[in-house]
Amino acid sequence: MQVLVIQNDAAGPPALFGDWLEQQGATLTIVSKDALPDSTDRFDLIVTLGSPHGAYEDLPWIDRQRRLLRQAAEQDQAVIGICFGAQLLADAIGGSAEKIADDTFHLGWMTNEHAADPVWAGPWMRSHGDHLQVPEGADVLARDQGTVQAYQYRRTVGVQFHPEAGPEQIRAWSKFYPNRPRTEGADIAQLIAETDQIVEERAAERNALFAELLSRTVGRSA
Repeated sequence: MQVLVIQNDAAGPPALFGDWLEQQGATLTIVSKDALPDSTDRFDLIVTLGSPHGAYEDLPWIDRQRRLLRQAAEQDQAVIGICFGAQLLADAIGGSAEKIADDTFHLGWMTNEHAADPVWAGPWMRSHGDHLQVPEGADVLARDQGTVQAYQYRRTVGVQFHPEAGPEQIRAWSKFYPNRPRTEGADIAQLIAETDQIVEERAAERNALFAELLSRTVGRSA
């Protein structure tokens, strides 16, 4: 299986998801946000990852990627969006993304109040300050604190949480968190300690979620 991974920020690699995909025999082609391919035809799956930017920002690279995701969805290609990737994917397929009105930033290992199946419930790592809406016809798979946390539209799936993030990523991101206004969730030291423990303890649940993402997009679990 050939997988195109769009890494939208240097500190946001595919990490645990990328490792799992390679264990299933996938070949990953990782590109930066500024190096999108002219065609995605040879790929079985497109994965677009997180970014400190918002999908609603007026930036050339965001517009280019939105067009690529829209074209992929129209051609019935399999796409998985994570956090920023989920927001931009929602925008590309007819939904929308916007900053949370009161500038709240959701941070920490959080359980989704409403989940279509236990695999979506969590707790999953959440690190975002944006709200998304899905287009008509999309299935909401998880929702919490007033916004969609997971959805599916045809062969595209988006998750606002970060199942791919391990301790290394959280440590890298944590230096930015004290500057976030109205952060809701664990304090930084507690978050890092929780991450070390939860990532180890929830390996089976994480792998089950990865398999579900693949099943709903590519059509097979591995």
